[in-house]
Amino acid sequence: MKQLSPIDAAFVLLERPRTPFHVTMVNLYDRSTCVGKPTEFDDIVEAVRKSLPAAPTLRRRIVRVPFDLDYPYWVEDKDFDLDFHMRHLALPKPGNWAQFRKQVSRLVSRPLDLSRPPWEMTVIDGVDAVEGIPAGAFATVLKIHHSAVDGEAGVELLTALHQQDPAQEPAELLDRWKPERVPRNGELLRRAGLNSVLRPANILQLLLSNARTLVRAAFEEIRSPDDGEDVEIPRVSFNGRVSAHRVFDDAYCTLDELKRVRKAVPGATINDVCLTIVAEALRRYLDAKGELPTQSLVTAVPISTRTPEQARSGGNQIAVAMISLHTNIAAPLERLARISSETRERKAVQDGVVMPVILEAVQNLPGALVGVAARAVPLVMSSIASSATSVPCNTMVSNVPGPIEPLYLLGSQIVRSTGCAPLMDGGGLLHSVCSFAGRFAFSFTACPDLMPDTGFYRDCLQGAMRDMVRAAGDAPVSTGSVQG
Repeated sequence: MKQLSPIDAAFVLLERPRTPFHVTMVNLYDRSTCVGKPTEFDDIVEAVRKSLPAAPTLRRRIVRVPFDLDYPYWVEDKDFDLDFHMRHLALPKPGNWAQFRKQVSRLVSRPLDLSRPPWEMTVIDGVDAVEGIPAGAFATVLKIHHSAVDGEAGVELLTALHQQDPAQEPAELLDRWKPERVPRNGELLRRAGLNSVLRPANILQLLLSNARTLVRAAFEEIRSPDDGEDVEIPRVSFNGRVSAHRVFDDAYCTLDELKRVRKAVPGATINDVCLTIVAEALRRYLDAKGELPTQSLVTAVPISTRTPEQARSGGNQIAVAMISLHTNIAAPLERLARISSETRERKAVQDGVVMPVILEAVQNLPGALVGVAARAVPLVMSSIASSATSVPCNTMVSNVPGPIEPLYLLGSQIVRSTGCAPLMDGGGLLHSVCSFAGRFAFSFTACPDLMPDTGFYRDCLQGAMRDMVRAAGDAPVSTGSVQG
């Protein structure tokens, strides 16, 4: 039995029916690369079963302390049933991108069952009419709670489930897993009492009476630039109170195309180029709606601080940097230069800012306050989202580097890899930039109540990629259109 860290506990305690906190990894596979018989659902279930020793988080369930008087615990689930976590469905004919996107969006919208190990994998057959994808393809949609995994650990999990050669069989791993009994409430409360004694008790009364104020101050802290200047962040249409519905979509380009743009601005990085492309897409979208603000939009950029020693521990090791997207600059390369200069001078992307100050304080809190403080966060965020004041940030751009070599699942090669991030009030549009084998997927998750025209936003992303390359003096970008 292992207790969750403060930040992992927050992801559990912040969960609400309309704001589930799971991350989603979406992979599409080409069956024609199989050396033997084509990959089928039962084969995938067995492959996942063999990979369980390499992915310990998949057999752990969350046990919450009564009244949330302390951080929850991870317990090796004695009732673990792999069949519950594996789902199978097929798209109706013709199996195009619009149908696939709609199905993934439905899956992403549904919360996980937190009374079991918090993950599920859905295998989708019938992906037959997506441009650039061979007919007969299938997909896997892996949802896993954010308390169990961050983006970098998600890539490690992806690697554990796959092989580097189409003829390679899943490795037979020694399984030392041992189930655990679920502790009784009395035992959990005794532990909570001991932990309260071990943490500085003088912080308790302060935070019990000021939880809302401290949460609001935390967001003020992370949105302030290093020089202390107060920045007013504009509110746009997708910075509101989110519903329970989600929409997923993406656009593609290659690493070579991003490198062309990077070379046009000395000192720029690939990350800077990705931020600039998102900024260009947002600028186009808001300008078309007559909503482009004169002030620059600001994005949150999560950064993994995970060390090699922490690779198998699961959970999250993250920091967050707040970066101006300079959307008030019309010229894309000039905007790239400004973003590059900011990330270099502040070292924001490298060092980051520890995310909410409240989570740093929670590290030393008596257990009785954990639930109180965490429950205050959604209340404050909902209040901020529905008010006329500025927001902590306008969007989030998460860059997750994936494997650089092709990967296979029982002989079927991954031909597209992307993902979805969880939404909260005030953040109805989040981006995940996923790299894989020389390609970059600019995927986004949106609340359709706040962004009803996600297809148009996807067009803005594709146009931003194309015109960024043109501005750099190279050939037009190939975005890998997937209109079904």
